Amino acid sequence: MFHTEICDLLGIRYPILQGAMQGAGGPRLVAATSQAGGLGILPTFGGTEEALRADIETARGLTDKPVAVNITPMGKAFTESRARICVEMEVPIVTTGRADPGEDAVGTMKDAGIKVIPVIPSVQHALRVQAEGVDAVIASGSEAGGHVGGVATLALVPQVVDAVDIPVLAAGGIGDGRGFLAMLALGAVGVQLGTALIATEEADVSDWYRNAILEMQATDTIVTTALTGATVRCIATPEIRAYEEARLSGAPKQELQRLRQITRQNHGHADRVGGADSNERRQGAAGQVAGLITRVRPTAEIIEHMIQDAAALSNGLADLAQASAPGAERAAE
Repeated sequence: MFHTEICDLLGIRYPILQGAMQGAGGPRLVAATSQAGGLGILPTFGGTEEALRADIETARGLTDKPVAVNITPMGKAFTESRARICVEMEVPIVTTGRADPGEDAVGTMKDAGIKVIPVIPSVQHALRVQAEGVDAVIASGSEAGGHVGGVATLALVPQVVDAVDIPVLAAGGIGDGRGFLAMLALGAVGVQLGTALIATEEADVSDWYRNAILEMQATDTIVTTALTGATVRCIATPEIRAYEEARLSGAPKQELQRLRQITRQNHGHADRVGGADSNERRQGAAGQVAGLITRVRPTAEIIEHMIQDAAALSNGLADLAQASAPGAERAAE
């Protein structure tokens, strides 16, 4: 059911990837996603080499299915060091995000047989990484949580599909079978989920972060440069709103720096369970699909229901198309 070319390329049952999320996507969530038939992906943003090695080993101890790693390019040295670890530990799949991984890093991984799949926000970026020899791309729209571009998923995905000759997955605003099926209709061969998995039983998040996702509406997110300097969609906390209001009103540089420091103190690794003062942190990435999430569920349940609901919808649409076909009324008489 919904077996696409990305399933064969990555060795997975369902064309569903778990986005690498700092502060949420630890080994338990990664393993749960892979065990359920999708592809779990470990983050590297902000972590040490030792932590990455340990997370890979831990995730592998929880599932015998493929486990992937995401490398967020943070300079050539960081990117290449994480690529080397993936080669040494025989990681089969690497996704990349935020910036172009570069031909050297892509070449290193490809030479080792690693499948490389960048997350891209635009057609131009997709064409650039295709020229570097990547295996597929994830077209991530502006509804997504975390680092975002300026084009919505509905508009971005078909344009990327038309522009490149490699498989395209979709990300941003996908939370159930309806979104999954819609992305396939746009030409994607699969999807990547992020926000939809933050409130799962296996996500390594603080109570505050999980509860915030459950209580949010689509309008409770905001795009800001306060956290990393790049555009990030996150929970619209009072601190973030204050920063953006000050920025838009032309506040002095010193005031913006002060407000930015406050937001960054509330963001980061401590959102993960076990981090220092994890429940005191009041910030986290989130996409607009958070408005669909109302309860804590196991990761496997989310994936299975997504596939089942998409299948039911597909059958219903097929019936609708048949009933609407020219001559259908005469044939029924």
